[in-house]
Amino acid sequence: MCTVGGGPTGDLNFDDDRVKVKNYRCNDCEEKFPHINPNKKPICPNCDSANVTEI
Repeated sequence: MCTVGGGPTGDLNFDDDRVKVKNYRCNDCEEKFPHINPNKKPICPNCDSANVTEI
């Protein structure tokens, strides 16, 4: 990251209520992983399966 002209300004701390992390387990390979984006279906990062369960 380039810092010419100074670093970022403003509050970079997020409230816990702004970011909701849900944890999932893949039913195919048993991988456990977090998922943040509520607009996208969670997909296993290990095997690319959509066959997941929220834990």
